[in-house]
Amino acid sequence: MKWKSKRWYVPGLLIIMALSLFPLTSCVGSSSGSQASTFYNAGAADLSVTGAQFAQYSLYRFDTSASPHVLALPSAADIVANISSPVAGEVLPFAVTADGSYAVALIGGTNVTVKPSASTVPGNTTLTIYCELDNVTSGNEAVTIY
Repeated sequence: MKWKSKRWYVPGLLIIMALSLFPLTSCVGSSSGSQASTFYNAGAADLSVTGAQFAQYSLYRFDTSASPHVLALPSAADIVANISSPVAGEVLPFAVTADGSYAVALIGGTNVTVKPSASTVPGNTTLTIYCELDNVTSGNEAVTIY
């Protein structure tokens, strides 16, 4: 009988461990307005992001109701230079919204590899994209966008 009661601990423990991997965050913005600085509305235009903007914003919105647009990412050196204490292997998430029927294409700057899965955000979609810092050594900076 003891064996039957113990087998329920393992699935319960696995569920708790899996849930602990997801950070608990609120969907409601703070009253101080700090969430507003993480959103960049590109409107109906293409956008070339600087390293400082890349470090500041976590969501880029494009109005793609009339035409497709391009999000040009900064160089790997510019990305790394604008991150406080960068570490190789560090992952920086950001999102791109194509708010309309056309797509948004991502192009990388120098030493930025954009994988096919992140190269195009289809119309009427928000895609979460990950920037992995592959090399943070000065003069050899490299990142991969997934």
